[in-house]
Amino acid sequence: MKRSLFIASALLVTGLQPALADTSEGKALHDAKCLSCHMVGDHTKLYTRKDRKVDSLKRLGGMVSACTQNLNIDWFPEDEKKVVDYINATWYHFPTK
Repeated sequence: MKRSLFIASALLVTGLQPALADTSEGKALHDAKCLSCHMVGDHTKLYTRKDRKVDSLKRLGGMVSACTQNLNIDWFPEDEKKVVDYINATWYHFPTK
């Protein structure tokens, strides 16, 4: 019983580590680049306002990509995904599959 609990706990913890790392990297990228434009008072209102433009994970990815292209932010597609994952996990909670 103890061994089963230990194995289940180990699988749970190791399974969560990559997601936590990706979210923290996405937050760092977001805070370094996105807040310079989107920090109008309380930036969370951008993500939580009633008339928000983002209504799906696909649209969120498109908005992040548009910002990086229009502002010549030197992110790789993996960086954009990390930012999308962070924003989605923090504010939108769209299904990821």
